[in-house]
Amino acid sequence: MKKRIALLAALMLLSLAACGKKESAESKTAQGYKDGTYSGEAEVKEVGGTIKLDITVSDGKIATVDMQNLDREGKEKGEDYGKSEPLNRGLYSIAQNSILGTDKLPGLLVDSQDPDSIDAVSGATLSRDAFVQAAKAALDSAK
Repeated sequence: MKKRIALLAALMLLSLAACGKKESAESKTAQGYKDGTYSGEAEVKEVGGTIKLDITVSDGKIATVDMQNLDREGKEKGEDYGKSEPLNRGLYSIAQNSILGTDKLPGLLVDSQDPDSIDAVSGATLSRDAFVQAAKAALDSAK
């Protein structure tokens, strides 16, 4: 009998804990951002480069995200990014996959409306971290 009561009490506590208020992306956007265009940037650690963002807010929500994915020299990463002499196809493939993964991040931010909810994208983990940092910097101005 005592075991049943203890089990019942434990289940009740778990159910009450599950009912706690969690802040979702939807509740964050319910507060809304100020309409306008906001900029942020962050360095990609270890491999170098910079992520620069211009985030446009319309009707209190993130409407568009324009991103520049720059290499160490400040040039947009493109099909030559990761090439070396002589060509190392393995490293080149990794660099190109990073660009493809990073290119998905602006759309994920528009969909989620919350930088913290953006999961890592295969091949672009460090760029994702820099993207989130840049997005937060931009959105801090929009509050």
